[in-house]
Amino acid sequence: MTAYFEHLNKLIRTDIIADNPQRFVVDAMYGSGRGVIKSFLQGTGCEIAEIRGEMNPGFGGVHPEPIAKYLGPLASAVSSGMGNFGVVTDGDADRIGAMDERGNFVDPHKIMALSLKYLVENRGMTGAVVRTVSTTRMIDRLAKRYGLKLYETPVGFNHIADYMMKEDVLIGGEESGGISFKGHIPEGDGPIMGLLLVEMIAASKKSLYEMVEDLLADVGPALYERADLRLSRPIAKAEMTEFLTQKAPKEIGGQNVDEVSQRDGVKYIMADDSWLLIRPSGTEPVLRVYAEGRSMEMVKALLAYGKTVAESVV
Repeated sequence: MTAYFEHLNKLIRTDIIADNPQRFVVDAMYGSGRGVIKSFLQGTGCEIAEIRGEMNPGFGGVHPEPIAKYLGPLASAVSSGMGNFGVVTDGDADRIGAMDERGNFVDPHKIMALSLKYLVENRGMTGAVVRTVSTTRMIDRLAKRYGLKLYETPVGFNHIADYMMKEDVLIGGEESGGISFKGHIPEGDGPIMGLLLVEMIAASKKSLYEMVEDLLADVGPALYERADLRLSRPIAKAEMTEFLTQKAPKEIGGQNVDEVSQRDGVKYIMADDSWLLIRPSGTEPVLRVYAEGRSMEMVKALLAYGKTVAESVV
């Protein structure tokens, strides 16, 4: 931990945090991130309440994944006044999630976009941006604005790491919450991204809710949902990719399909930058359907189309 904290001190501006100490909740989900953020910020004036921070090999009977459906205890802690926002790390602490003061889950798409914006605009950093095929296109819009090279990879942080090891990468991340930035190891790290988020909130002098609203007003709107659909039989990725490419629709939800990508499964990209990604799981008979739209109606239209595809696969 000592060596890790020495390293973090080079990457996290504790002086900015100490200038505007935060009151927040850390949810370690009984995982290996327990105690890390709280210990690192000792002496900065932050008031940190940690929940699910004890050793529990059964993870309290909950899947230790930092997504909204498993974060009831964090929502309760924030709403009861234990902190003004929440930060959550998963079982092995390589993923990040957050919750604003209103109990809204702040997903990794928004955390990565906020981080990219902050690193460029506040820290003056530069470099390539890498995201997986299932991650928000708010990243693309920001990279274009800043004149940064953007790479899209298949799902899995190993693909992001390949770029981080051979190129000058500013930030890399995926929708499941694995994110890392320049100066750190080429691997997702929940505590460091949680600390960067605390630094961003301290620097902005705004609430997390306000920061997200500003982001969406700037490069959004971007609403996202994912559904995992059971198939009656396992299906090979190549077979599904060919089927989805041949059956590509002309439009979904009133928007023309502008592009069909086959980087990992099949992704239909709409004229308004909304998108639908359909990819079979490599390990079980499940079709993963990801959708990002400019409105909730569009997201629902995209997911509904994805469900009809799953039903058409015998």
